[in-house]
Amino acid sequence: MKKIFEKMRNSGLFLFAIMFFCSLFGITGVDAMCADSGTVTYGEALSLEMANEQSPDIVRATIEREVVVIKPHLAPLYTIAANHGRTKKGTNPLIEYHEIEAQGLTTTLATAYVGSGAVQDVVDLTDNKLIAINQTLFFKNIDGYKEDGATVDGWFQAYVKDKDNTGKPIIVPVNGVQSGASDNTIPSIAAGTIVVRGARTGSEKQSRTAPLTATPTKKIQYMQKMILETEETTFFRISSTGADAKWDKTELTDYAIFEHKMTAEADMLLGKKRKLKIANKFNGDKEEDTYFQEGIWWQAGKDFSLPRNATSADLISMMKTIFVGNKSSNTKTLLAGADVIETLNKIEYNQVIFPGKPGQVFGLDVQKIIYGQYTLFVCAEPAFEDVDMADCALVIDDTYLIKYKHEWRSIPLDNLKLGQSDSKSQVYIDTFGLVLQNEYAHARIQLI
Repeated sequence: MKKIFEKMRNSGLFLFAIMFFCSLFGITGVDAMCADSGTVTYGEALSLEMANEQSPDIVRATIEREVVVIKPHLAPLYTIAANHGRTKKGTNPLIEYHEIEAQGLTTTLATAYVGSGAVQDVVDLTDNKLIAINQTLFFKNIDGYKEDGATVDGWFQAYVKDKDNTGKPIIVPVNGVQSGASDNTIPSIAAGTIVVRGARTGSEKQSRTAPLTATPTKKIQYMQKMILETEETTFFRISSTGADAKWDKTELTDYAIFEHKMTAEADMLLGKKRKLKIANKFNGDKEEDTYFQEGIWWQAGKDFSLPRNATSADLISMMKTIFVGNKSSNTKTLLAGADVIETLNKIEYNQVIFPGKPGQVFGLDVQKIIYGQYTLFVCAEPAFEDVDMADCALVIDDTYLIKYKHEWRSIPLDNLKLGQSDSKSQVYIDTFGLVLQNEYAHARIQLI
């Protein structure tokens, strides 16, 4: 009997018998008899449309396991600070460094001098302390004369013979004007005349001059301890193994580090230097010293206002401000907000100032602006949009950018062993502070 049943089940008779008994009891229709076993349809090809309508789960979508992390930018300032090469190890959160600025060559005449035939007299300059005994002085656009005292010959030049008891220089003319019987007297000099100081000059037997005294100024910066942490429970690690999307410790770590770099740029730009005692839940609610670094936006020494409808002439003026008069490099980097980038790209360049070929600096895509021997690398800095400063830009001379830092630390934590949670954490600590030396080598740019 068993063998007969097996033969019927393997043939069409078995299905016919079931359908016959169903009809006897009033059960008709294929859908009814197969309600729990899928849908059977005769006379049609199996199509994707039919499968999606009748059994949506039978055909799986094509799954891209790589999760697309939308990164609005690549943290240019963080990248430059990390890759430009000038880093120093900090052994203390407090950074003390010293700077001394080279004194300029020019001052101005504070009080007009009326020539009266003097062959020696006192003049009052805006910065008398800048002038030393034995220095030569050149008075811009004030006529000097040949030895006859009548033939114009360049600018008037004088020599600082001494200083009076108030510190004002006492000068004698080198190429003065004829007055009366003397061919070499001090001419009239208007207030505000630019005075250029030259070398100290000694007489034949002279072997000494007033000593040069210079004292550097101490400056302070703090290294800021920035912390980020990721955490995964044991259940997540087990469950994520066969997940459709590839999202595990590696991807989470990559995302967390990017988040850190992006947020750190706000502090690197705009931070205010402070040391505060702060208690929070993660330090046991005990007040501890917390250091905040000064952002480099505030450390730059120059400012330039660029018109929104700027011309090539405005751009030349900007380049002059950036590069001239600060004893700095001939190549600098401009980190720019979107509005500044737009303005620069609307300018019609000429043969005096022109764009160079795009390239890469520190792994970042840059444009170039070339003016004489000066080259400005222009890099979009989306952090300016993030802080609502799209109309701003910062010029950095990376020769004078220093990053003081502790080593980057990565600390694994087993929270189960610590009796806190059935999870594992990874803590990252990034402690550093940025310093812009030679402040006038760097500039803030703002659209007007």
